[in-house]
Amino acid sequence: MEHDGKTALVTGGSRNIGRAIAVKLAEEGADVGITSRTDEEGCEETAHQVQSAGGTAATATADLGDPDAVKTMVTDIREELGPIDVLINNATYRPEKAFLDLELEDIERTANVNFRGQILTSQHVVPDMLDAGRGSIVNLIGALVYLGDPGHVHSYGTKFSIEGITRQLATELGKDDIRVNAVSPGLIDTNRDRSESFERKKEAIVDSTPLGRLGTPEEIAEVVSFLASERGSFITGQVVHANGGTYPIPTIVPEDRGD
Repeated sequence: MEHDGKTALVTGGSRNIGRAIAVKLAEEGADVGITSRTDEEGCEETAHQVQSAGGTAATATADLGDPDAVKTMVTDIREELGPIDVLINNATYRPEKAFLDLELEDIERTANVNFRGQILTSQHVVPDMLDAGRGSIVNLIGALVYLGDPGHVHSYGTKFSIEGITRQLATELGKDDIRVNAVSPGLIDTNRDRSESFERKKEAIVDSTPLGRLGTPEEIAEVVSFLASERGSFITGQVVHANGGTYPIPTIVPEDRGD
């Protein structure tokens, strides 16, 4: 029961990796707040699984691009479950659009969610950790941020900023025994679409992965839980690449350029 007596907040917890993390934390004793931008049904299903695992659950919907909504989200979870000990910044926004077609609103929207939204979420939670004299934040990044994927300069560019947030907050908050780390999953077998584009990416990545397969949400949840627990008490400011050994890999080639 690594997280017995703790309260965790998992953003983007309505499905896939976020759901697996929420359930894993509950299995290890935590009460869990689950949030999503709009997926109330998914949050409720995750909450049901958290409760089945032995935890108390609370849900909230919020657009991380809206500063007022971020504040309300954290306040609502805190009011239901108590002060937050563990924050998992999993929510993300990753639209696809060709670089030369990007408009200002595309850039601002992704930056507001992936960069500003994560900073604000952490900012609203950290006071609880300061009061407790300890805390742990784990941020999710993603392998394609490092590998390169055409059409994602705005979304994955802002996602890459999460590594900077992680290292800077770890330095600033270390004196208060608040640890900040990140996990960058490889390609994970989730409920995403199985489009031709996805299958092409999957083939390229699996072919270059030493373990020769996709990861599972549960495998990522294990890594996140470890970093958030006292087992990872001397780890901060790090990015753990849970990707089956995916590096190095050539940039994924756009469809219209052949092989």
